[in-house]
Amino acid sequence: MTLTDAISAYHPGMPEIARYSHALQTKPFSICADLALDRHVGAGELRRQLAVLKPWVDAVGVPDAHDGRLQMSAQAAAVLALAEGIDPVVRLTGRDRNRIALENDLFGLGALGVESVVLTRGEALPPDYRPATRHVFELSGEDLVTTAHQLGEDDSVALGRPFCLGTAATVFAPKADWRPTALAARVDAGVRFIQTQPCFNYRVLKRWMAHLVEARLTWRCAVIVSLVIPHTVEAARQLRGQLPRALMSDRIENRMSAAPDPAAEAVALGAEKLAGLREIPGVSGVALTTPGPVELLARVIETAGVPVAGSRK
Repeated sequence: MTLTDAISAYHPGMPEIARYSHALQTKPFSICADLALDRHVGAGELRRQLAVLKPWVDAVGVPDAHDGRLQMSAQAAAVLALAEGIDPVVRLTGRDRNRIALENDLFGLGALGVESVVLTRGEALPPDYRPATRHVFELSGEDLVTTAHQLGEDDSVALGRPFCLGTAATVFAPKADWRPTALAARVDAGVRFIQTQPCFNYRVLKRWMAHLVEARLTWRCAVIVSLVIPHTVEAARQLRGQLPRALMSDRIENRMSAAPDPAAEAVALGAEKLAGLREIPGVSGVALTTPGPVELLARVIETAGVPVAGSRK
């Protein structure tokens, strides 16, 4: 199937797929797993990844070149996912878009049938990134959400359905009097789910979540925690250095190093972390990702004993 065929396949008469928004509303714990996109992943490889993940997830995450590397556009990847019967959760950042570009991209996604979008301000590229690229950063996180919400509610725009909007949040160790005021403002602006950065320190995560529960923010939106699964010892070492906000200790690297089969240990570690997330009050689901093959994510979900997508519908 060509990209043109995939786009043509999505039309009003196409059977309705299970939507991520429905999973957030009706399931005690939802699962989204990221597609692995880079310059080597074309339509054929993407469809293979979708086939691997489809039995295990409620949706697939479509990244937005957060590190500046060449990848298939989010719009193209999303429509291929829809053609395979899987709901995509598309990430869009304000780093590379002004308001006009954001509105046009959102309109295009909506016209193609995409419903779930995570809007973030984005991360600045490192100073040594080449060729040098100018950042935009025109809109704040709240502005991004407000723009998308207003577009989705505008009857004059032929979107077909409102967006299910997500926003990013950073888990940290809050003081006793901290209140999630900024997050509440984004929920007021139209956010329906919050997606955190990867966080390996569950003591900190529990403290942070307790404040969201106390503020009753978890009554108003879903909270999705990101979980990255390193596939090798070297990947664990690199992630610890590259993702300081993930609060990742050297215990994971050491445990994988000591294991006779590091790949199997990666699955066991991921399953333990996933099972632990399900026990934290207020957490509504997980967004899984890995620097390795997506098969690892399917094995983690299976090993953790999370009911598969088909049995949870």
